[in-house]
Amino acid sequence: MAAVIPLIAEKGAAATTAEMAGAAGIAEGTIFRAFPDKEALIHEAVKVAMDPETTRRALADIDESLPFEAQLAEAARVLHDRFSRITAIVGILRTMPHHHRGPPAAVHRVVAESIATISDALTELLERHRDRLAIDPARAAAAFQGLVSANAHPLAAPEERLSVDEIVSILLSGIARPGTIN
Repeated sequence: MAAVIPLIAEKGAAATTAEMAGAAGIAEGTIFRAFPDKEALIHEAVKVAMDPETTRRALADIDESLPFEAQLAEAARVLHDRFSRITAIVGILRTMPHHHRGPPAAVHRVVAESIATISDALTELLERHRDRLAIDPARAAAAFQGLVSANAHPLAAPEERLSVDEIVSILLSGIARPGTIN
C-alpha cells in the first residue's frame, strides 16, 4: 500500500495493476493473489490512506506549553497535510465504476470512523482551552475542520488558499473588523 497509494493518488483509477505492481516491486500476479481485482485493491488503499492514527497522534503531541494560537496553527498544518493526502485517494471512489457490488460498506465505515477519530482528537486539543472558547470544543473542532478541509480542497485555486495564520485568525476572530458588528 505504501507504494500503491501515491501512484493512485497521482493517476487515479487509471493506474494499471502493472504500474501498481512495479511501484511495489512485485510481480503483477502477486496483486491478484491478495485482491480479487483492481477495484478491491483501490478500496483497500482508501482504507489504509484513511487510517487516522498518525494524525490523531500528531494532534495529541502538540506542545501544550505553546500559546493557544500556535497550537491551533500546528493543528491546522497537521489537518491540512492529512486532507491534502487523502482527498485524491477518496475522490477516486467517485470516478470508479462500481460494477454489481459497489463500494464495500467497510470503506464507508472506515471513512466515517476516521473522521470521528480526528474530530475527537481535535476536540481534545480544544478542550484544553475551553475557557477561551465561545462555543463547545466539539463545535469549534467541527468549524476548524471545515475551514481547513475547504482550504485544502484540490479545486481551490492556489492563490485563493488561506495561510495557516489566516485560518487561525478567522477561527478565533471571524472575518469582521473589530467594532464593526452591531
